Amino acid sequence: MIIPKKSDLHKNYKLILCDIWGVIHNGKDYYPKAVEFLRDFQRQGGLVFLITNAPRRSSVIREYLLNMGIDKSICENIVTSGDCSYNWICSIADKSIFHIGPKKDYSLFSDLDLNFADQKSCSECICTGFFDEYTETLNDYEELLNTLLDRNIKIHCANPDLYVHRGEIKLPCAGLIAQRYNQLGGEVSYFGKPFKPIYELALDEANKRQKNLISKSDILAIGDGLHTDISGADNFKIDSMFILNGVHKNDIVNKNHSSKIDIDMIRDYISSNFSLSEEPRYIQTELK
Repeated sequence: MIIPKKSDLHKNYKLILCDIWGVIHNGKDYYPKAVEFLRDFQRQGGLVFLITNAPRRSSVIREYLLNMGIDKSICENIVTSGDCSYNWICSIADKSIFHIGPKKDYSLFSDLDLNFADQKSCSECICTGFFDEYTETLNDYEELLNTLLDRNIKIHCANPDLYVHRGEIKLPCAGLIAQRYNQLGGEVSYFGKPFKPIYELALDEANKRQKNLISKSDILAIGDGLHTDISGADNFKIDSMFILNGVHKNDIVNKNHSSKIDIDMIRDYISSNFSLSEEPRYIQTELK
């Protein structure tokens, strides 16, 4: 793991797959240095795709980012776990489906004529998050999950993230519900990072925009989640940059009492908590 030089990144990579929440913004405000980093990569001829586990389609995320004030050029290319989920939903449109998640995720189902059902009668289930991530805990879902388990219903998880930070508040995500269902013995299918389909979709879309095909050695993934972003890059066999001041900041940044990055401490933290065949190639406290 090394702290990267911008010139090396421009020279070594043609495509950046950049996480959004925790890298470009914190759920309330965007990070100008991160946006400028990506704009600079574009100015040098590089291609930027934002890749996120948001359980909404890319058009919705693009509008959200633009309203936040993020540069339009950064928002041009977006691939979401919601896009992957939407493709699956289209394939089962004739079946009854139960949705676990908040009303803000209903846009995932727009333009689709679906047969919604409850947990006692559905034939399919998709989880986009907690019904109310501010007030509920995982314990509130035990009865619901056991009902689905008794019926052998597979949960399709549209956001594998376990937690996300909105400002300084830590909020649970759909991945936590899916993880619990799996612990109970239920079957789970995931869309998004760290699983390969979202990377394959992003690479396919990137190659549509390039005259010369992009290979995996040309790609750098940037993210703050070891469970999702870095593990996903490892699974897809591409280089990665780990951003410390994100979802793991309480475990890493807040315990590092020096202004310098303690690479040995970070390496020990990763090896003790995550199973990676390759550690991140680069690290930064924040994308800049």
